[in-house]
Amino acid sequence: MENKKKRRGMLALLLGLALTVCGGALLTRSGGRLEYILPAPAATQEGGELNALYEEAQKQLASIADSVTASAVGARAQGLTLSTETQSAQTTVYAVGSGYFDVVHETLLDGRLISEADVKRAENVVVIDEHMALSFFAGNEPVGQTVTLSGLDYEVAGVIKAERRLGETNEHIAYIPITSASANALAMQTVEMIAKTADKTTGSAILMENTLKTWQPGGSFYNYDKLALGAAMPIRWVVLFVGVALLLSLLARLNAAAWGRVCLYADRLKTRYARDMLAGMIASALLMLLGYAALAGAAFALAKFSIDPLYVFTEWVPEVLVELSSIAKRFWSLNDANAAAVRYVSRSFCVLETGRALLRWGLLALLLGAWMNGLPFFSRRVKMPEINRER
Repeated sequence: MENKKKRRGMLALLLGLALTVCGGALLTRSGGRLEYILPAPAATQEGGELNALYEEAQKQLASIADSVTASAVGARAQGLTLSTETQSAQTTVYAVGSGYFDVVHETLLDGRLISEADVKRAENVVVIDEHMALSFFAGNEPVGQTVTLSGLDYEVAGVIKAERRLGETNEHIAYIPITSASANALAMQTVEMIAKTADKTTGSAILMENTLKTWQPGGSFYNYDKLALGAAMPIRWVVLFVGVALLLSLLARLNAAAWGRVCLYADRLKTRYARDMLAGMIASALLMLLGYAALAGAAFALAKFSIDPLYVFTEWVPEVLVELSSIAKRFWSLNDANAAAVRYVSRSFCVLETGRALLRWGLLALLLGAWMNGLPFFSRRVKMPEINRER
C-alpha cells in the first residue's frame, strides 16, 4: 500500500514538473514585449479614421524610440471571412503598419511579408498562413492568387508558418496593410501599439504607458515581463519556503557535525597533547567555517531571489514596511487594479494566461507528489552528540 502511494506520488511529481516546464516556456514566449491596446475607431464608408489613429500612434511611439529597441502599430479583427470562389474560412485579420514584423516574428514559407511600400500605397495584399494556403489552393502556388476579404479582392503576397500555441484560438491568421484596412473601411476591433525592450527594469514600460495613456486614455497596457513574473510568483514562494526549510535543516546538520568534532577532540585531549592534534583541529575548523560560509552565501542568494520582484513591482513596497495594515492595503489594491485592467487582450496575453494556469496546476501536482512521498530530509530530527565526561 505504501509503495503504491509512493508510485502515485512520483507520477504526480513528474506530471507537476512537466506542467511547470510547459507553463514556464509559455511565460517566456513574449519576453521583452510591451503592448497598449485600444478599441478601434468605428469604420465608415469614407474610411480614414483608422489611418489617422495609426499615424498619430506612430508619432507617439517615435517619441519614446530611444527607450525601446523596436515598435509598431497594428489593428486586429476576429471572425472575418476570407474566401475564394470555392472555399471560405473564419480568419483573424491583423492590419499592420511599418516595422510590425520587427516586433512580431513570423516564419515566412513563400513570397514576402507586408512591406513598408505596401503600407504607404495602401495595397490590397494579404499574407496568409500555410493551412489556409493548402485549404484554398490545394497544393498550387498561392502567391499571386486572389482571395476575397469582406467583399474586396486581395492578392496573396506570402505564406507564413501556422504556429499554434497553447492558449490561442484555432482560427486562421492573415496580415494586410493597416492603410488598406482604413481605405476599405474594414471593421477592426482593437488597435495595438507594441514595442520590444531589452530593459529588464520598468523604466521603458512606465515611459511607454504614461505616454500612450496621456495621449489616448482608457486602453489596456501589458508589460509581459512583469506579467510573467507575477504569474510565476507562486513557484517563487514555494522555492522560498523549501529553500528556507532546506537551509535550516542543513544548518542543524552542520551544527551537529561541528559539535561532534568538538566532542571528539575533547575526548582525545584526555589522553593526547593538543600540539599533536593541532593540524587536524585547524583543518576541522576551516572545514566548518567553509560550510557556514556556503550556507551564508546560499541564504544571501535566497534573500536576493525573494526580493527581486520588488524591483519590478514597485507598487508592492509599502510606505511603512512595519505596518501590516499598509502591506494588506497595498496587496488588495493591487489585486483590484489587476482585476479591472483586463479589457482588451491580444494573442500574447491569451498565451500568457494559459502558461499561468499550467504553472498553477503544475505547482499543485508537485505539492501533492511531495506530500504523498513524504519529506524525510526535512522531518528527520538531528541528534546532537554528547561529550564523554568519564575520566
